[in-house]
Order: sequence, then C-alpha cells, then structure tokens
Amino acid sequence: MRFIMLKKLTRISLLCLMVSGGLFAAEETNINNSDTADTGENYLAGVKHRAVPVTVTTVSTRDLELWQFSEGQIEAISSPMIAAEVGGRIIAVSADVGQDVVVGQVLAKIDPVDYELAKKLVSTDIDRLKSLIVAQKLQVKRLKTLVTKKSANQSSLDEAQAQLGALKAQLLGAKVRLQQAERNRIKSQIVSPINGKVDQRKISEGDYVKAGTPLFHLTTRNHLRVWLPFPESLGSQLQTGLPVSLNSAVAPDRQVDSHITSLRPEITRSNRAISVIIDLDNPGDWQPGASVTGKVRIALHENALVVNQASIIRRPGGLVVYRIVDGKAQEVPVTTGIHQDDIVEILSGLQPGDQLALDGAAYLTDGVVVQVQSLESQHAEMPDMAQPGNAQ
Repeated sequence: MRFIMLKKLTRISLLCLMVSGGLFAAEETNINNSDTADTGENYLAGVKHRAVPVTVTTVSTRDLELWQFSEGQIEAISSPMIAAEVGGRIIAVSADVGQDVVVGQVLAKIDPVDYELAKKLVSTDIDRLKSLIVAQKLQVKRLKTLVTKKSANQSSLDEAQAQLGALKAQLLGAKVRLQQAERNRIKSQIVSPINGKVDQRKISEGDYVKAGTPLFHLTTRNHLRVWLPFPESLGSQLQTGLPVSLNSAVAPDRQVDSHITSLRPEITRSNRAISVIIDLDNPGDWQPGASVTGKVRIALHENALVVNQASIIRRPGGLVVYRIVDGKAQEVPVTTGIHQDDIVEILSGLQPGDQLALDGAAYLTDGVVVQVQSLESQHAEMPDMAQPGNAQ
C-alpha cells in the first residue's frame, strides 16, 4: 500500500515539472517573437526612408546640327567632246592624252586643199557678178535717158532694173558662200575651246573623218561638279543653299565646305534617289571621276535643350527623366528630338538648369528621397550592372 502511494506521488511531481517547463518555453518563445517583430518593423521603416544614391547632370543648351551623309562622285563642269566640223583626211595631230591645252591651241589638222579651192571658186564668182552689175548699171542709166526722150518704153527700163537687182542679190549670196568657204577652211584646223587637259585622243594621222566624228575628249580641273544621291524621302528637306562638307579619297586630308548649288529636277528611276549638285572650284588635288563623301546639314536647332542620354529612362508610359528638387526625385515625361552621340535634344518637359538624376536614375520612382553623390562614390556604392530601362 505504501509503495503504491509513493509511486503516485512520483508521477504527480513529474507532471508538475513538465507543465512548468512548457510554460517557461512558451514565455521565451513569445519574448523572442516580440523582439523579431520589433526589428522587422524598424527595418522596413529604415528602407522606406533610406535615400537612393545618384549622380546628377544639368539641362543645358547648345546648337544642334542634323547632317545626312552620302557617297557621290566628282565631275568636270566643262568636259567637251571635240568633233570634226568638216570632213577630210587628218594630216597632223599635235595633242595627246594628258597634255595641257589652252583656248585656241591647234590639236589636229584636216587637209584644207578642198576648202581653199572652194574659196577661190566663190571669189571668182564674186568678181564675175561685180562686172555684170557694173554693166547692168550702165544699161539702166542709158534706158533712163532714152525713156526721158521717149526713145524707149518704160517696160524696157523696168526689166533692166529688175536684172540689176537680181545681180546684186546673186552677189550677196556669193559673199555668204565665200564666208562659208572661209569658215570651212578655218574649221579644218581642230582647236581647243577650253583650258584643260586631253583626256582621250581618238584619231591618228591619215584617218579620214566626217563632220561629227569624235576626235578628242578634253576636261578641265579648275571647276568641278559634285553629285550626291539622297533617298527620295528627304526631298522636302533638301534645298539649294544648304551647307555641305565634302571629302575625297584622292585627298583624304582636305575637307571642302560649300553649299548646294541645285537639285536635279527628276528622281533617278534606278535607285529612287534625289541628286544634289554642288559646283565648286578645285581645292587643288581633286580629280574628275573620283569618289567623294559628302554630308548635308538639313536642320539647325539653335539653343536646343540637351541632356545626357543616360538620364532618360524608358517606362511603360513613355520616356521620363527624374528631376531632383529638394532632395527628392520628380518623374517628368519628356519628348526627345535629335540624338547625337550621348546627347539628346529635349523638346518638352524641362527647362535650362534643371538637375536630373544620371547614374541610378533607373532605380528611382516619383517622390523617392535621393542622395546626390560624386561619380566616384556613386560607382563604389552602386552595383556594377547595366541600369534597366535606359532609353535607346
């Protein structure tokens, strides 16, 4: 009996110990949970009010130029093909490829004998007509005297005067033929009409040529013409007078600044291009037929607002920047214009002097507190990764 009572007391003691241990453990758990909750709330509050480190850039103004580039070619403004104006056999050639020529210089000669004979024949005819005219004048004079004395009728005088007029007309025609014969004789000598160089020689001594046969191709390098093709979509922006900058492979270190002289009135059918024409004096080293690289300034925006491209962020609603005011970021939608390297024109949304977030801008939202830092400290604190959402 005593043994049984002792066993019951032992069980009750163990039960009390277990209950006490459980209560103590529960209390410790509540205390730990309370500390953890307090720590989490403080952490969230710290994150909410912690400033985001950024660097800043300032909205500035500058003149922006929009250029369009093209590859074209150089031509000589004056590049005549010299052809024979009279027929005959070539008896002399005095110019060759590459030779400098001047205005009036003889390039070749056609046998002039036939033209000299033709001139003599016309001269003889003129002398004959002059003699006939003298005799006819005397006849008219005599008939006038006879008509006055009633010894000849008026019709005879009229006929004599008509014959005199016909002889004078024939003399005038003969003089014209003489001029033509002299011209043909002169044209038997092929002369240069320009100062330039011989580009091609197409004849040799002994060749027989007809009027219109090509003999020489001449070119001049003093005055050049540049052709630049541009897409037809630029037709409304291209006009005479626009500034042009040119470079040629034959003189890569020389840049020539000029302007558009004219535009070809028709679009080229083969490539649907608008041809821009620039006439200029040779800068010294350029050659007809060479290639040329040109750019035309189609737009000039004076005092344009510009920002660094990295400050522009693409959001679902469009392009925005973050203006820094009183230590906070203000999200500002913007409209962009010309892009040049890392500079972007701002058409609306900003004013000169506005401070914008640069590095770190992609991590900002409207109203967030920021801490402006130098580039060195910003790069040390920000993770080394591309900023999401930067505008391209």
